[in-house]
Amino acid sequence: MAKTDALARVAADLARGHTQPAIQRLSSLVAVHPTDLDLRLRLAAVHRMVGNRIEAGRWGYLDPSTDPAETAAFEAAFPGGMRRLSALRWPLRSAQAATEYARGRLDVLAAAAKAECGTTADGAERVDIGTPFGALALFVAIVAAVVFAVIGAITAAQWLM
Repeated sequence: MAKTDALARVAADLARGHTQPAIQRLSSLVAVHPTDLDLRLRLAAVHRMVGNRIEAGRWGYLDPSTDPAETAAFEAAFPGGMRRLSALRWPLRSAQAATEYARGRLDVLAAAAKAECGTTADGAERVDIGTPFGALALFVAIVAAVVFAVIGAITAAQWLM
């Protein structure tokens, strides 16, 4: 569906008072056009209509006109630069944002995320698996991948015989 058609359906949904379908359509549009700040603001406005301050702050985070209380709600729900950056679902570097304000916000989040990750002694970024549970989960995933690879190889060999 074209962007203009989807926006027309959003308008029709909102005219009937159907906010959930409007949110779903706008969320889909933002997923397809993640750097479109206007779509993000429209999504924030619908969340604002239903009283969801966290989501309104999330989708309006890159715009200076967003209510500071909504921004604070988003920041409280997603503490830390890494979590906020991930929640924003911004796919590109901050330099590709349409406004100076958005670029500044993304730069601040990227710096905070990098500080949270830390670096090793040689300056390379450090990846922290986290808890022992995280290490166990990684080990189980690797073992499962090896088992599936072996089963796949055996199956392929049997087909060829």
